[in-house]
Amino acid sequence: MKEYKVEINMSAGRLINELSRAAHVYFQAEFKKYSIGHAQIRTLLYIAHNNGLTQMELANYLNLDKSSITSQIQILEGNGYIRRHTSDKDARIQKISITENTRELLPSLQMIFSSWTEALLNGFSESERIEIFKYLERMHNNSINKLDQKKSINKK
Repeated sequence: MKEYKVEINMSAGRLINELSRAAHVYFQAEFKKYSIGHAQIRTLLYIAHNNGLTQMELANYLNLDKSSITSQIQILEGNGYIRRHTSDKDARIQKISITENTRELLPSLQMIFSSWTEALLNGFSESERIEIFKYLERMHNNSINKLDQKKSINKK
């Protein structure tokens, strides 16, 4: 096995970006048969796990502006993956729910994600896999903290 040496000019951001681009290519190819773009899949899965949420809740979670969320919702609704319905409590609020079509599709989507994860972790021991996820979670938290700092500076 190749020994890995950290060099001074290495960039975690570059490697993460390359992994992200590879994932994008893989998922675009896999989801094409379902007429779901890479951008919509995250939205669809969040709706599936939070059935009946509002558009505002969705926008807040995904950290996207209103027009981007509206566009994704229209695509998913047009393809029959979600439906919008009026809230029982407030007629001004639209709730978003998955359709039966999506409910049947979820196991296939989960298999696609699992397949990618397995491809990335091929050759890693169980303990290495656990460590990788710990490191990735820490990096994710660090990124959130950095963005929060940036937001507070920009508000001043």
